[in-house]
Amino acid sequence: MIDGRRSRLDEANARWREMLAHWAIPEEIQHAAPASPHFFDPAVFAKAADDALERSADSPSDEAARASLPRCGAILDVGCGAGAASLRLRPHRLTGIDPNQALLDELVRRARRLEIETSTVQGLWPDDADHCPVADVIVCHHVLYNVADLAAFATALDAHARERIVVEATTVHPLSWTAPYWRELHGLVRPDRPTVDDALAVLETSNRRVHIERWVRRYPPVDAADPMAVARLARRLCLPDARHDELRTLLNRFPVPTEREVATLWW
Repeated sequence: MIDGRRSRLDEANARWREMLAHWAIPEEIQHAAPASPHFFDPAVFAKAADDALERSADSPSDEAARASLPRCGAILDVGCGAGAASLRLRPHRLTGIDPNQALLDELVRRARRLEIETSTVQGLWPDDADHCPVADVIVCHHVLYNVADLAAFATALDAHARERIVVEATTVHPLSWTAPYWRELHGLVRPDRPTVDDALAVLETSNRRVHIERWVRRYPPVDAADPMAVARLARRLCLPDARHDELRTLLNRFPVPTEREVATLWW
């Protein structure tokens, strides 16, 4: 029975890894790009944290975390960025782990203003999980689709949570909305998997009782007339400056969606 469950887990985990690998940008497109499409903008993460703190109502992910967070409790935020998932919960103690030190610094600045006792770990989960303390609640928002070995990732989460683990992820790959631009600009068809249901197949095979709530998160519109917004998307799409006008035309034809379905998973 145990061997059968392990086999199903290995198969589900391998499928997840293989589906994620199909999202890799072909080498010939990357080599022709003027700059790496793999980048992040710290300002985007900082704004997400500030927006979360200013939001009046809890999201389903906030509610799931609060339900198991004791008074004077501790939170571990995995892939914390600037703290969008954890700061608004106002824990007594907060540990954030993220590979980027600039984002950890943003987290600490905001936590100090809120008088939250905070520590940080610069590193990757689960590689550096041993440097993180056990917490009452773990939050992990918008990280799953960056994780090839989801089984090992979740096992490390289990080992560090006393009460509950709360994961938030888009129900489809977070870059699925870029598919029309890749098709029109590069003739490249983007995959339609994995989805959150594929993640569930991995998580539940390990005998976890995973709860899920699907809901809609709203995002600010992307203005085709905003040069900075166009430049960021163009870099993501491996486009040179000379093709920005093409992208502007496509943004008017295929506006970036302002609503995306999100799932909160907890166990």
